[in-house]
Order: sequence, then structure tokens, then C-alpha cells
Amino acid sequence: MALSEDQRLDLVVAVLATYNYSLEKAWALKAQLKDVGLGNPKIVLGKDEGEVGNLMKKAGYIIAPRVVSLMEAINSGDLDPLAKHIASKKEKLFLDCLGKVKGFGPKSCKVAWELMKGN
Repeated sequence: MALSEDQRLDLVVAVLATYNYSLEKAWALKAQLKDVGLGNPKIVLGKDEGEVGNLMKKAGYIIAPRVVSLMEAINSGDLDPLAKHIASKKEKLFLDCLGKVKGFGPKSCKVAWELMKGN
């Protein structure tokens, strides 16, 4: 089961929220992140880090390398199991899977779980 666009955006918000940005501020950017295409791996991976940085800046934030790594993992299908782990409420499997992505440490994985478990 692939992740929905809303779930992908939750992951972007989670990685932003753990790097000197509050969850509230990162969450407030979700609509702008969607508007500039940062929830879509095809858009993000078609650009270099500078271009992704420009999209992030347009949305109100800059952290391009982590977003690129996240989109690579989503595009490759490595994070497809997250949707299943959410549906079956298997937090540890979710955290272990997401924790393999560059930029997702324990804190950002936990933030992602909290954001996504209700979707």
C-alpha cells in the first residue's frame, strides 16, 4: 500500500519539525508545501537540491537534502510499508522503517507517527 499525498506531506512536516522548527510552525506550512509540489516525489526528484531548496524557501522553509532523501525513499517504495503499519497500529515497525531514511532520527520518526496515526 503506497502512501497518500497527505501522508507524504506529514512526513515532510515531521522532518521539518525536528530541525529547529516547532511542530506548530512546520504544520502551518503543510498547505504551502503541497502547493509547491513538495509532497510529490516525481516533482522533487526531478530537481537538484538547489531547486528543492528554492521550493522550500517558496513554501517558507529551507532543508532540501532531507526532503530529497525522504522523496527518494518514498519513490523507491521503501516507505510503502508505513501505510500498513499505521493501519495495523504497529508503531515499532513504523519507527524502524522510517528510521532508515537519512534525516529521520528517533524524534522525527516519533513526530511522524503522531501526525500520521490518526490519518
